[in-house]
Amino acid sequence: FSDMGFFFSRLFRYVIVFFALYSGTQYVLKNKGYNFSPKEFKSLADKAKGGEGIATVAKLATDLKKAYGPLISKDLVWNGFQAGGMQLKALVLHGSATEFIVAFHAPFATTGRSGIHFANSTCTVLSGSVERISDSANTANIETFAAGGNFRQNEFESSLFSIKEKSVVVCYGRGFVPFSSIWALPQNILGGDLVSAARFQFFYLRNMYDSIAHSAMTTYNHVKKTYLKTEL
Repeated sequence: FSDMGFFFSRLFRYVIVFFALYSGTQYVLKNKGYNFSPKEFKSLADKAKGGEGIATVAKLATDLKKAYGPLISKDLVWNGFQAGGMQLKALVLHGSATEFIVAFHAPFATTGRSGIHFANSTCTVLSGSVERISDSANTANIETFAAGGNFRQNEFESSLFSIKEKSVVVCYGRGFVPFSSIWALPQNILGGDLVSAARFQFFYLRNMYDSIAHSAMTTYNHVKKTYLKTEL
């Protein structure tokens, strides 16, 4: 009985710690400032729709750079990407610990699961089409999104997706992004495709570094201009 009591006591402590971490993370995510406007993202993505495949992403990247400057990745590099059973290519447009903009390209028709993420995301179909059915849906109705269509994937919501060949989708999300690596890494590891996973992480982390450096310099210049002014 003493062993069982110790086990449940330790389990209870773990639950309390987990709940405290979860609540703290939610509080930070709810109250922190963000660099991107979902409304402007959807507007720019809508303008880029309807082009020729991945060319639509180049147009979107140009418009995003005009609006957000160095927060957008300097290198438009597509990497192999496996997640939820889907075989895709992915391109990082922006990466940070709490925000992301990633484009996905399906060279061939593919089907899989969205996974469960500690983030809310809004996605726009730039070309091709996407079908979705949510796990929480009580009907067999399938949602279909053609070029220009926009759909939202809520925090901890799981859905089944079918993406038509040559389709391109771009998503902007807010949340605790590192949690999302659980969705993609296992399949890449089990599939023996560590190089593609490493390349994707490299470009994501490099853009994260560039974004942090830019934010730090902006903050420094603001502090210097506001509080460190000297009289001549």
